[in-house]
Amino acid sequence: MIRRPALLVVAFSVVACSSNEATTVPDSTPEFSTTIPQPDSDGVLRFGLLVPQSGDGAALGEPLVAIAEATVRAINDGGGVLGRPIELVVADEGADATTALESVDALVSDEGIDALIGPLSSNVAFDVLPRLIDTGVAVCSPGATAVSLASFPDDELFVRTTASDGLASQAIAQLVAQTGVTNTVIAYPDDPFGRDLSKAVTRALSLQGITVDASVSFNAADADYSDDVADLAASQPMVVTLVGDGESGGRFMRSVLEELPAATVVVNDALATVDLTDRPDLVNDPARSVIGVAVDSDAGEDELLSYLPPGVTDAPPLAAALVDCINLLALAADFSQSDIGAEFMPQVIAASRGGSACRTFTECADIIEAGLNIDYNGPTGTLSLDANGDPSIATFVTFGFDGDGNTTYRADLGVFSTP
Repeated sequence: MIRRPALLVVAFSVVACSSNEATTVPDSTPEFSTTIPQPDSDGVLRFGLLVPQSGDGAALGEPLVAIAEATVRAINDGGGVLGRPIELVVADEGADATTALESVDALVSDEGIDALIGPLSSNVAFDVLPRLIDTGVAVCSPGATAVSLASFPDDELFVRTTASDGLASQAIAQLVAQTGVTNTVIAYPDDPFGRDLSKAVTRALSLQGITVDASVSFNAADADYSDDVADLAASQPMVVTLVGDGESGGRFMRSVLEELPAATVVVNDALATVDLTDRPDLVNDPARSVIGVAVDSDAGEDELLSYLPPGVTDAPPLAAALVDCINLLALAADFSQSDIGAEFMPQVIAASRGGSACRTFTECADIIEAGLNIDYNGPTGTLSLDANGDPSIATFVTFGFDGDGNTTYRADLGVFSTP
């Protein structure tokens, strides 16, 4: 079966951290409740689900709501947590920080959630995490990938179940290393996303013994990148490492392919969306090639079939990460016998590693009832969170472009985090 690296990227271009939206701020400041609820136990584990239900992101958000509901229903059918059913409240992440902040305020102040599943966007995560952390709400994001979230001051209340950009940077470095070179050049957009990711890639390359001869930042708004590419060309690179979005990054990639015909270009996931069907000559010359890395959007697909609504045969991107978030938080609450985030969140990382292996909530809950520790792996079978609450292992797919200029799957690539 051909994997779908581009599908996940399309979803992220709407809701995740892209180079164009990294500095976006709300047009207005929403009015928040002046009463900050304090963490308290009512014996009911109450989850908020924050996914896009409006704007372009709704195409991804709505299918994930059905997956979340099915996951919670499966837990509740087995007796729930703390002897009572889990409650799930859905709210709109929207297309901007204003909508997301208003939704979070309602979930915290009106619904009294114990934990939030979401958001999907890295930008939204930076906006809403302070509010959630201040009120003691636990958070698990199945989609926020930004490198700097790993060092966010979260009072150990935030984890994520999708591979971070930091882990992706190691996959990119592995692709560069597989070409056999000992040096490369890097190009990236001159914005927070580009700067953070380029730093992570540079560090990962150094661990592979690869030096960076030149580092060029480009303006996403520029119409022509000839001068930037000329700066890279001065180093006569055999491999160009490029990170960026599908639009400006795609135009930069075209420029590299045109002006450095003998170079191999290693790219990040967003470049999988670039359409080269109008210029297949850029990739069907044996002397040039493009190699990219993307999160495996089909991971755990077979195990997710039981969560799909009737008539739906394909799980949406991020479905496996979403199921993992819900199950991990529920299992941590079950193990701790508490619905207070500060009390059950310390068990989330431990539940993902080091105990008796299990794949479903019911299977894991039975092990907990027997007085044993668990190693929850979920749909993908590989989940293991590090000390920051980030996945320390992930399967990526590599992609390239065929002779007609279409994106094509190439191989799987397993990545383990490094210290």
